[in-house]
Amino acid sequence: MRSIKHFFIAIAIMNFVLWGAFSAIAGHGKGAMDGTGPIASIFDGIPTTISGTISALPLTTDPGLKVDTGDAIVTLFGVPVTALERMGFAPLTVGEDIVADCYEVTFSDGSTKLIAVSITAEGDTISLRDPESGRPVWRGAMGQGGTLGGNNGGQQLRDGSCLQ
Repeated sequence: MRSIKHFFIAIAIMNFVLWGAFSAIAGHGKGAMDGTGPIASIFDGIPTTISGTISALPLTTDPGLKVDTGDAIVTLFGVPVTALERMGFAPLTVGEDIVADCYEVTFSDGSTKLIAVSITAEGDTISLRDPESGRPVWRGAMGQGGTLGGNNGGQQLRDGSCLQ
């Protein structure tokens, strides 16, 4: 009798753990790097604008977009060029002039990063983050939960058409 009771308790605990894991994988919870914490809220950072020329695109081994401002080369994070291309935007290119609205975010370890919320290139503005929640609008295009369609704010593409 006692082992049956322990068996059912173990099954209930496993159900609880698995249900939570599947919810997190499906993107139903808040988490790191979605703009809402727990590591850092993007909008708690210092707003700044960066103008310059793209000197290097993000790589797997070096994930930031490098921008030459004339005074220094700064690194912008949160600019997944592959996801933006999947969303229909013309690719960003080395040598292209951009203006990026960013937040300088300080993390719990004391490090800081410039997180881009929008980029203007060739007169077109690409919104990278939801202005209310800070969540990446490109998240579904990266295959990390969320969906690509529906809530894109009607962004205009560089070819003049709009996302639906």
